[in-house]
Amino acid sequence: MATFTVPRVVPSPAEDAAALLKAFQGWGTDEQAVISILAHRDATQRKQIALEYEHKYSESLIQRLQSELSGDFERAVYHWMFDPAERQAVMANAATECIQEEYPVIVEVACTNSSAELVAVKKAYHALYRRSLEEDVAARATGNLRSLLLALVSTYRYDGDDNVDMELARSEAKIVHEAVRNGAAAGGHEELIRVVGTRSKAQLRATFGCFKDEHRGSVTKALPRGDDPTGYPRALRKAVRCVADPSKYFAKVLRNATRESAGTDEDSLTRVVVMHAEKDDMGAICAAFQKRASCTLEQAIAKETSGDYRSFLLALLGS
Repeated sequence: MATFTVPRVVPSPAEDAAALLKAFQGWGTDEQAVISILAHRDATQRKQIALEYEHKYSESLIQRLQSELSGDFERAVYHWMFDPAERQAVMANAATECIQEEYPVIVEVACTNSSAELVAVKKAYHALYRRSLEEDVAARATGNLRSLLLALVSTYRYDGDDNVDMELARSEAKIVHEAVRNGAAAGGHEELIRVVGTRSKAQLRATFGCFKDEHRGSVTKALPRGDDPTGYPRALRKAVRCVADPSKYFAKVLRNATRESAGTDEDSLTRVVVMHAEKDDMGAICAAFQKRASCTLEQAIAKETSGDYRSFLLALLGS
């Protein structure tokens, strides 16, 4: 379930636009007023507010927010102002600019959305940048990483759980094992990319289950960990984890992002919370995080962040 909340009685877009203008005026921005409005409006309401603001005051609300806010708080609010498909398109575009380090964003967009949601993201990407996501991935990634990411963003997977072929799962578990064991010398990478990049999520989970039963270990632990400079081995493991258990995957991302000893990773923290706060999976992610970290996500954020950034993230989590 989504975690952010909308009040029972919502002011009109004109009232919200006027309240935001008031928050921007004076000696300093009233950040708490910004949070109280924008963190409690859904995507449709936020778009209506932005349109009303531009109509009444002849300036872009997003640009005004960027000029009034700063740091991690500004970046979080900026991404929140887009609807879910546009937001992921914007994040994916930024990731393609430094794809060898930011490939997890592409993997997450490709592997955790439904096929229809992924199509919506790619349509938004094309509308925003006049290029396709596939174009930019192909132009900026190299080697096996390019092959993997292109397979992931290009596929249209069957989304149901009622068409699992267990014979195929057992067969492809063997193919995956042989591909891992033989590596590039026997076309192993191509076979791994084919399986991960084409099968439905339910079919892949069945394949991963057969692999574990047969080889007494998970696929992710068996996958290559070579020193590929493109980041391909790590991207492949992330793709498998995203498909196998997305809530567990994002809980791990959040746990690493809020681990005190390593320092807070605000980019990853912002990405997961902002991307999922209005999606149905955020409740499951929070539950998986608590199981992994022995504290709630809200407690971890309260401890590891501060100021308006902390207040905004907590508001998106329903606190």
